[in-house]
Amino acid sequence: MNIAQAILYLYPNADPMRDFMVQDNGPEPALHPGAEEKSRVRYEIKPPEEGEKPVEGVHYRYGIDYNLLTEGEDYDIVERGPYIAVWNLDKPQPTEAELQAAWEAYQEAEANKPPELTELEQLQKENLLLKSQNNALSERADFIEDIIAEMAMRVYQ
Repeated sequence: MNIAQAILYLYPNADPMRDFMVQDNGPEPALHPGAEEKSRVRYEIKPPEEGEKPVEGVHYRYGIDYNLLTEGEDYDIVERGPYIAVWNLDKPQPTEAELQAAWEAYQEAEANKPPELTELEQLQKENLLLKSQNNALSERADFIEDIIAEMAMRVYQ
């Protein structure tokens, strides 16, 4: 399912650059219970000034070192798939079922659209139209010539 297309089908006036953002992070690690303490590492950001107490987020931060863990035992790699990361519309965020229904309706609408003509087919269609207009103008000009000739015959008799 293309979530962005489904949202645009539900809310045609939505701007995908401003109103919502769909994201797919690819495969991500999911920690098992207790694994975070096993792999927690303190990363220094900048040393504190003399006499200053270290502050988390300013002088250091904690992170997870996956090299200290074993895949399958401490964590698994899972594929989350695409999801709505940002929702700025005033309307409620659609559920998974609503998105699926909108995606199916969008696909059906696209399937029932009349086929678009290629550039060559469009030119051929336009050429046919111009030829028929040219023939109609030519017949009208012939008719007007005949009327003028008949009027001239009556005037000069």
